[in-house]
Amino acid sequence: MLAGAIVPAIAQQVQLPGGSGNSTNSGSRPKVDETALRYFASQGDTRRLEAEIARLRALYPEWSPPADLFGPQTDTELERMWKLYADGKYSDVRSAIAARQAADPQWDPPADLLARLNEAEGRQRLINASDAQQWNTVLRIATEAPGLLTCANVDILWRVAEAFAKTDQTPRALDAYTYVLTNCNDTSERVATVQKAIPLLTDDEIQNLLKLERKDAQGKPEFAVLRDDLIRRRMGKAAENPEFTVPEADITRMEELSKQSTTAGDPLVLGWYLFRHDDAKRALEWFKLALDRKGGPKAAEGYVLALNSLGRALEAEPIAYEWRDSAPENNKAYLDVVISLLTADPPPVLDEIVLTRFSPVVMRDKYVPGAQALGWYAYNTGQIVTARSWFETALNWDPNDEPSAYGLALAYWRLKDGARLNALVRAWGTRSERIVALVDPAVRARLEARNAQSQITTYTDPLIAAAARLTPTPTLQPPPLGAPSATLGSNTQFQPVPGSTVTAYAPTSQFQPVPQFEGSSAQPAAQPVSYTEQTTYTAPPTPPRRRSVTRSVARTGSSVSESGGSAGAALARAWKLMELNRPIEAIPEFDYAIKYGQGRTAEDAAYGKSLAYMRKGMTNAAQAAALQAPQNPRRSLQLSADLLAQRAYEFYRDGRYVEAIISLDEHARLAPEQQDMMLLRAWCYYQLHDYQSAKRIFRALAAQGNVKANEGINAIAASTRQLRDAY
Repeated sequence: MLAGAIVPAIAQQVQLPGGSGNSTNSGSRPKVDETALRYFASQGDTRRLEAEIARLRALYPEWSPPADLFGPQTDTELERMWKLYADGKYSDVRSAIAARQAADPQWDPPADLLARLNEAEGRQRLINASDAQQWNTVLRIATEAPGLLTCANVDILWRVAEAFAKTDQTPRALDAYTYVLTNCNDTSERVATVQKAIPLLTDDEIQNLLKLERKDAQGKPEFAVLRDDLIRRRMGKAAENPEFTVPEADITRMEELSKQSTTAGDPLVLGWYLFRHDDAKRALEWFKLALDRKGGPKAAEGYVLALNSLGRALEAEPIAYEWRDSAPENNKAYLDVVISLLTADPPPVLDEIVLTRFSPVVMRDKYVPGAQALGWYAYNTGQIVTARSWFETALNWDPNDEPSAYGLALAYWRLKDGARLNALVRAWGTRSERIVALVDPAVRARLEARNAQSQITTYTDPLIAAAARLTPTPTLQPPPLGAPSATLGSNTQFQPVPGSTVTAYAPTSQFQPVPQFEGSSAQPAAQPVSYTEQTTYTAPPTPPRRRSVTRSVARTGSSVSESGGSAGAALARAWKLMELNRPIEAIPEFDYAIKYGQGRTAEDAAYGKSLAYMRKGMTNAAQAAALQAPQNPRRSLQLSADLLAQRAYEFYRDGRYVEAIISLDEHARLAPEQQDMMLLRAWCYYQLHDYQSAKRIFRALAAQGNVKANEGINAIAASTRQLRDAY
């Protein structure tokens, strides 16, 4: 009943010229309340005066303004009431009317003043209800005050139409918008009416409104700009749901709008539409334009995803990293890009910086697919111990992740760790056939036959593809450690490592630290890496833990032809000995490579020799070895930081706490101070009885979740309590 009452009320408000309406007999002049008219004239308010004259002429076609319109007002008290009304002080008007009626019971306020007052108060209530999204209240007030529903109050008509739409009465909303476009003549209000309707009505309903379009004096359609808004809306919806498409004409028009505008909105909508409809090449152009126009996280996300989709993940990675913290979607895009790099076939040679900044993000988010991808990358580049650690990390975060369990089983198989492999097979025997296939020839044969019949060559998930390429065959034998794994199909063997050449078995890419976590059985990787052993130093009441220095595998790239054969072979043997955790035996091989090698070979040999000495805790010798051949700036900076860190631990072990703090200060100038270094610094202050400084660092670490810091806080509490007891 409410919905049926509103629209007829709208239609009854406007009386066309010549209609009977409220007009009187043609032979008599109508009685018109002209008090408002005279008030506006006395105030010189020409805008309201003209509006009032137009209103009265619409109501009384035979009426004309009085000749003495601008004469003096005789009722000053009534004039004051109109002034209060014009100022929007409606409650004061009510009070003034009540006061005058109390003083003069014979006086009645002008009907026009009361009608306008009721209308103004109703308008205010309706606007408040609309702003509060109380849609049923909006419709009730409109029903009670039909005088509001005219072209003079087009904002009220918009609010009523919205209330109809929000209460699932879309046909009534369409009627309200149609009324405005049929009866109201202000061009800006007509355009705004369609703009208001676009978010609330369907495309077909909007097309019905567009049929009411008028043309200006030059013949230009008034709704031309709105048709572009409709294209944007259609394309935006289709970008969110790939099942919808738009005509090619819409795409062409959107391309024109994107080029004409200077903002990021249009190219961003166009880019997402094209990307969602499998046209990443065209989408990339528009994402780039949106990003150049300060399109923000969504533009960066689209640009990164388009590059990754086009196989340009290495190009996308720096941009993805830069925007990773701007939104969850950008962080996901960054992770996906690096995962696609890590699981590529064949594995690419990645710059150290790519892995240096990816690993902390994976560890921070405990992102299982990221840890798994790092495991596959390490496995495919021959870093089997490192791969084992990453797969263990992934399983520690998600014990039911079968691909990570399978990767760990492969790592055990490559390392010939039969006991752990058999234990893993027992744990996963009922859940993973391919894990069992590593130890059971009959299951391997069955799995191989099945793979041969249903070969899958295309995978949408790079992690699935990485795992599928490594399904072993019945006759498979593990290749030597350190040898990069070849791409495997169902009938493909691992490529044997040439025995007669001096091909370096050291990994050909740089990699990240072996992840450390509570309860892990992972051991430091036996790779040519920069690290110090996990050692516990005695420090009452509880010692700091020696840090695991950043690992970065050297990319030798050496070969017989490039480095004279013997030097390259010596370097390969040295890395092999490092992998077997025999650093002292590797030092003579590194020396030989330094003496007879040139260029990168000598540089890598000096670097490896320094790492070998560091692994044995011989810091001075490690520092001297690093100077035997020039190092690139990044590696030199890293070695300096590692040496200072190790020297700080040595000073602490020897009780030289001031010198340890000096070494930590020097280290902090070269690299950000991580939690293990901060913990060591706090223990140094503790040993020097600077409890205030130590407590400040321990509390900061504890606030970040470092459980070891609580031991320091407890130790300080115990020491200070002993001091108080002594006094």
